[in-house]
Amino acid sequence: MHYTNLVLGIPHAVGTPQDIAWGDHPKAVEAANRWTDWFTDELFAVRHPRVTVVTTTMSRLDCDVERLEHEPDRICRVCSLYGEDPEKTVSAESWNRRLAAWFRYRADLMLAAAGAMPLIIDCHSFPSDLADDVDICLGFNEDASKPSEETLTRVAETFRSAGYVVAFNRPYANAIAPLGYRGHSLMIEVNKRTYLDERKLEKSAGFMKLQATIRRVYRCLL
Repeated sequence: MHYTNLVLGIPHAVGTPQDIAWGDHPKAVEAANRWTDWFTDELFAVRHPRVTVVTTTMSRLDCDVERLEHEPDRICRVCSLYGEDPEKTVSAESWNRRLAAWFRYRADLMLAAAGAMPLIIDCHSFPSDLADDVDICLGFNEDASKPSEETLTRVAETFRSAGYVVAFNRPYANAIAPLGYRGHSLMIEVNKRTYLDERKLEKSAGFMKLQATIRRVYRCLL
């Protein structure tokens, strides 16, 4: 299957929490370094008339825009690191700003996915120690948003032809599909070691190769 348009959701590329008060807390710094999807806004983004990039300006420690409504650390994940209650710790103004970011990200995905046959690509990276035998994780939902087997195979083979080891729904499963969305959704999680020096948090020599391979994936989907 080929798609009329691609929507690239890049939710976790921002590393610095907006709340300055957390800036010097060791646990917050460690969490930001480990769980930020460093440089994924550069790695996945592309200029193309049929590709729309949706990002957020907020760190996932402030508001994880991909968490579900019932998940307790959707707002102020860093609070949970210190055992604090976000509703007591975060001011009303800051809470509303974070919640607005959560709704806006989903609304932007839906607006961008207004084509006849859209595909949302959920763009992420994961720490190498979570699955040292996987380079690329392709995630999908077991519902109407799941791409066809042909599409999944085509994407996997594009990565494999470049020398990457591909797994399905490991170490992470599923892909974002906002409430009411009627289209396909695919998560691409890349092992950080394929493009990043995880100690220095700098792009490695593998960055350009992976970026070029991801763009070949886009071409095979459109």
